[in-house]
Amino acid sequence: MSLPTARRTIPTARPWRAALRLGLLASTCGWGISFYFTFTPWTAAVSQLRDMGAGDIRYDPLLDYWLRTASVVFGCIGIGSLLACLRPESFPGFIRLLGPFHLIVGATLIAAAIANHLDRALHPTFVPDITFCFVTGLLLVIPRLHKSAEIQA
Repeated sequence: MSLPTARRTIPTARPWRAALRLGLLASTCGWGISFYFTFTPWTAAVSQLRDMGAGDIRYDPLLDYWLRTASVVFGCIGIGSLLACLRPESFPGFIRLLGPFHLIVGATLIAAAIANHLDRALHPTFVPDITFCFVTGLLLVIPRLHKSAEIQA
C-alpha cells in the first residue's frame, strides 16, 4: 500500500475518527502508565506489584533492570500512541500495526492467564489488562476497516 493510500485509510467521518482517537488515547494511557515503574524506586514498584497480586518480590538487580527495561518499552508504545492520536494522518503505518498488536497481546494474555491458572480474586489486574487490549484493539481496527471498505466501494 503506497503512503498516500495508507493515509486514506485514516477515517475522516467524525464518529469513526472519534473511535480511532479514543483507541489511540486508551493506548496512550494504558501503555504510558508503565513509566511509573521506570522512574519509581524499587520498594514503591514492588509495593504496587504486590497490590496488583504479584505477592512478595525480593530485590534482585537483574529483576530491577528487567522491570525498567519492560516499563520503558511499554511507556514508549504510549508515547507513539499519543503522537498518533494528535496527528493520525502522519502515522498511518503505526496505527495499522497498533490495532492488531493489541489483539495479539490480548490473546497472549488470555493464554498466559489460562496456563497459569490465574484467579481474579488473587490476581485482580489480568482481566482489566485483557479487556484493555481487546477494546483498544477493536477501537483501532474497526474504524480503519470501515474506511477501507469505503475506499473499495
